[in-house]
Amino acid sequence: MSFISPRRNMVSYKAVDTVSRVEGASPHRLVLILFDELLLRLDASIRHAQRGETIPMIQSRARASAIVIALEESLDYEKGGELALALARIYREASRRINDAMSPDKVDLLMSARQMLAEIAEAWRTIGPQ
Repeated sequence: MSFISPRRNMVSYKAVDTVSRVEGASPHRLVLILFDELLLRLDASIRHAQRGETIPMIQSRARASAIVIALEESLDYEKGGELALALARIYREASRRINDAMSPDKVDLLMSARQMLAEIAEAWRTIGPQ
């Protein structure tokens, strides 16, 4: 008989998976990992909003918001120039939409933020080594 809950096992396995994906990853791969997690958090937030589950929606939204902030903070304005500035504007707008989605009836804001960020994630996938 196991004294550890299945949920706790799942969390432990997920943590090990995340660590193994991050260790030794290139900077490009690390950004892809952030985008993957960001889109998962936004999908979860949208799902919770559609079900009217306010607390889990807010939790997922907060995680997504933190990732967008991390992506913006990782921009190199000296090397990236205009592209970095354009990405910063997109990240700020996506962040605004995520943060303004304070209730389940604002799911459209989450969906539009997800669409914006999914386009950047797809472009990121195509431009460099995996």
